[in-house]
Amino acid sequence: MRNLWIMTFGFHFWLDRRKEEFMFGKEKRTMIFGVGFVALFVLFNLSNSAAADPIVGTWNYSTSNHWSRGPVPAGKPSQGTLVITQSGDEFKMEFKSGMVFSPPELKYFAGKKKGGDYIFSNSAKVDNEGGVAKNSCTLKRMGDNHFAGKSSSEYSQGPIKFSWGFDIELKK
Repeated sequence: MRNLWIMTFGFHFWLDRRKEEFMFGKEKRTMIFGVGFVALFVLFNLSNSAAADPIVGTWNYSTSNHWSRGPVPAGKPSQGTLVITQSGDEFKMEFKSGMVFSPPELKYFAGKKKGGDYIFSNSAKVDNEGGVAKNSCTLKRMGDNHFAGKSSSEYSQGPIKFSWGFDIELKK
C-alpha cells in the first residue's frame, strides 16, 4: 500500500510539474503572440499615420489661356473633375469629367514630385499613321486646397509636329 501511495504521489508530482511546464510554456507563447500582435498594430498605424500628400484627392479643375502652334485650334476653357492618387513616391492623375481625350487612355497621367513641383505625363499612339501624342502637366501648390500650373501637348508623326497647351488650376 505504501508503494502504491508513493507511486500515486510521484505520478501527481510528475503531473503537476508537467502542468507547470505546459502552463509556463503556454504563457510564454501567449506573451510572444501578444507582443507580436502589438508590434504589428503599431507598425500598421505608423505606416498609415503618415500624412497624405496635399495633392492627393478629388479636385475641381479649370483651364485658361489656351495656345497652339501649328495647324491645331487653341482649345477653349474647360472645367471638370480630376482625381490624384499616390502609391509610394508615384502619383496618378485621372481626368474624370470635362475634357475629352482621344484615345481615352490619354486621360490617365503618371507623375512624380520634384522639389515643389508635381510633374505628370503620358503618351499614346493616336492614329493609324504612327502619330504620337505626348502630354505633360506641371503643378505647384498655391495654398491650402489650391494648385496651379501649366499643361502642354505635342503631336508628332515623322517630320510633322505641332503643340498646344493651357494654364490649369485645381481647387477643392
